[in-house]
Amino acid sequence: MRLRIIVLFIAMGLLVQATPGWSEPKEYLRTFEIVWNKVNDSHFDPTFGGLNWMEVHDRYEPRIATVRNDKEFYELINDMLWELEVSHANLVPPGSFALYEPLVLAEGSAGIDIRLIDGAAVITSIRPESPAHKAGLRPGYVIHALDGILVEQIAQEAESRISPPSNSRSRNARVTKAILSRVFGAPGTKIAIVYSDKGGEKRERQVLRTKRSGAAVGPIFLAVEFEARRLENGIGYIRLNTFQPQLTAQLHSAIKSMGSLRGIIFDLRGNSGGEIEGMPDLFLRERAFLYLRKSRNGETSVFFDPADDAFDGPLALLIDTTSGSASELFAACLQSIDRAVVVGERSPGLVMESDAMIFPNGAILMYPVAQLCTPDGTVLEGHGVVPDIEVGLDREMLLKGIDSQLESAIRFIEEENQM
Repeated sequence: MRLRIIVLFIAMGLLVQATPGWSEPKEYLRTFEIVWNKVNDSHFDPTFGGLNWMEVHDRYEPRIATVRNDKEFYELINDMLWELEVSHANLVPPGSFALYEPLVLAEGSAGIDIRLIDGAAVITSIRPESPAHKAGLRPGYVIHALDGILVEQIAQEAESRISPPSNSRSRNARVTKAILSRVFGAPGTKIAIVYSDKGGEKRERQVLRTKRSGAAVGPIFLAVEFEARRLENGIGYIRLNTFQPQLTAQLHSAIKSMGSLRGIIFDLRGNSGGEIEGMPDLFLRERAFLYLRKSRNGETSVFFDPADDAFDGPLALLIDTTSGSASELFAACLQSIDRAVVVGERSPGLVMESDAMIFPNGAILMYPVAQLCTPDGTVLEGHGVVPDIEVGLDREMLLKGIDSQLESAIRFIEEENQM
């Protein structure tokens, strides 16, 4: 089957800009009815989790009639959708997609990645020879301001509107991506970055954003970051920022090109989702029941079969709070059948199967159509994936060029080879 988990847009409501499209009250009301009816007809739970969806309609309709601009309209529609208390329920303004999932939807990048460590926005990786690398930025440096806006202010704005699920990991992801949405941007533009270096000295650099590899998919740009290399110790390392069906063959070829491997580390940190169709097959030893799909049409047990020449050695999956949607499902599936060990930080639990519809003005409605569970019945939405080896990133280690989560995964595979 084709798993319809598309890229997840969290932090809806952040940086929402008034965009052209709906300018008359009747258009707001008409769109409101379309959104409400789409959810009414397709929501995976006919009881709406105990929520009286008709009462919600009657409560929001008069409020929609009073909105004055698109910004108010989007905020109100999403307030309504969030009463469902599940992820993947958003109305995304046209042209605003990269603000919500910059790791996969932004066209331009300065070449740095950031995570929150003890409340600070810390650079965790820098692409070699990127503008940021050439400007002297390094892993472990702390970001204080972006284009004159303090990181603390960005964080406060990110937490001003809470989208489901409202747990600490989801909030962490929301703040992280709000910061990254200002680091990423249009290719050819510059970002002013104020940071502290290894010695604690504050510096400022103007860093150019360059075009990322990717392609337009309908009204959005999808950046695809695919990294596959053989580490010195004979362990394969793979990183994907999104799951897309067309990458399955490329991934299979990359694994084969690395030759005999002692194990594979699959880095899902920052992977915002996509479609896992065909991906688990590359690591299965035998036919496996990977997850349960619950929709209005009933429950379906979903099985996967191993691919030809599937890799059957030790497998470690790296996750963190920015791993969402299909990446969480992928990790949970392989963990549940003891095929992989998960390393890192517990994921937020933003796991629903969703569909999308595009409005004439380019706005996209995401609406959940199925709930997904591991074979033992664990609902992944809100729960997330709990690592087998829980380890966070450490700034002092990053300053020394050491990724503590990656190092833990390497140790696991080396120990497996000694057994």
